[in-house]
Amino acid sequence: MIPARCLTTCDDDEEDNSRVALILGDKPVCGEKALLMAPKIKLSSGYEMPVLGFGTHGLKGYQCLTAIHCAVETGFRHFDTAYNYENEKEVGEAIRTQMQMGNVSRENIFLTTKLWNTHHDPRDVRRICEKQLEALGFDYIDLYLMHFPVGYKHMCDEILYPMEGEKMQTTEIDYIDTWRAMEELVKLGMVRSIGVSNFNMEQVQRIIQCSSSKPVVNQVEVWPGFMQKDLVDYCRYNGIIVTAYSPLGQPNREIHTPIYFFSEGMKRLVKRYKRTASQIVLRYLIDYGVVPIPKAGNPLHIKENLNIFDFQLNESDTRALRGIKSKERIMKYEPVKDHPFYPFERDEDEQGETETPVSRRSSSAPQKRKTALPEPGEQEGDEGDE
Repeated sequence: MIPARCLTTCDDDEEDNSRVALILGDKPVCGEKALLMAPKIKLSSGYEMPVLGFGTHGLKGYQCLTAIHCAVETGFRHFDTAYNYENEKEVGEAIRTQMQMGNVSRENIFLTTKLWNTHHDPRDVRRICEKQLEALGFDYIDLYLMHFPVGYKHMCDEILYPMEGEKMQTTEIDYIDTWRAMEELVKLGMVRSIGVSNFNMEQVQRIIQCSSSKPVVNQVEVWPGFMQKDLVDYCRYNGIIVTAYSPLGQPNREIHTPIYFFSEGMKRLVKRYKRTASQIVLRYLIDYGVVPIPKAGNPLHIKENLNIFDFQLNESDTRALRGIKSKERIMKYEPVKDHPFYPFERDEDEQGETETPVSRRSSSAPQKRKTALPEPGEQEGDEGDE
């Protein structure tokens, strides 16, 4: 469990503020209400990362700029982008503007971006990282992740998905060779920490065994109904932080999915804690020990997502959330499922009969089961934001 603390920026003394290395400048953004900040967790590289991040997938142009401005002013200090999101320029521009306004310092920002699949060739890694640094407008990246273990054919930097008909053009480049090229970026001071995304346990273990350093983070899909307990436990045992993308399960109010998010049990929790379903889920995931990175474009949702450090779920409600039946993963990367480095279970028809996967391989395998939230206390077992 990651410890969570509530921090105010108006009344707390300087010593208390230093505990989470908060720098807001001469005129912090705060009103009559206390500003809640995300505490930090130490990575194996020695650097610290806020336990709640701001995801930017799908945010483009002006919407991205305004969302980042709002997030910084609200109190977010951990931002997650990627080369294939095509918004690194906007993310960097908004953060730099906030720095110029005196609202935040670079040392207080934790910025994550990713090496895309078309740049797995070790000869491309440094060049593309330099290009990303130029787009972001910074001298270094806090955390650089290999986005996926499967490499795509590089045609040009602008073609992100090299398709031939319905088939993705992939390469046989070993992700170990790509990882070693990423290690050089740390030595050069271009990035502070490196990690992976969408890697299974066997692949993470292979990196540990074949390299001089281990990933500090594995960013994977985690949400109530797809908790990947075996993978999370394995990473925790090896001192690797799990970052959770799609932490809410990509709620859709039109078709009421995922079911748990709109269930009667969740409505009871919303009423009990006087919080939104998103706030309850994010609080639950942080207590579970992962670092969620919800995306939001609506200013109200941005503020709500950060306002989760002044309440605690009781044991029975945590148990109810833990009892949500497993569901299959959302992100499957099916066009490359025949590649030898494909990290997910290929047999989509296999179903588990227990709440917790029983094998190491099943840690990333989809489980086709009904998703519903048990009633709180009972023992059982802006659309677009996520």
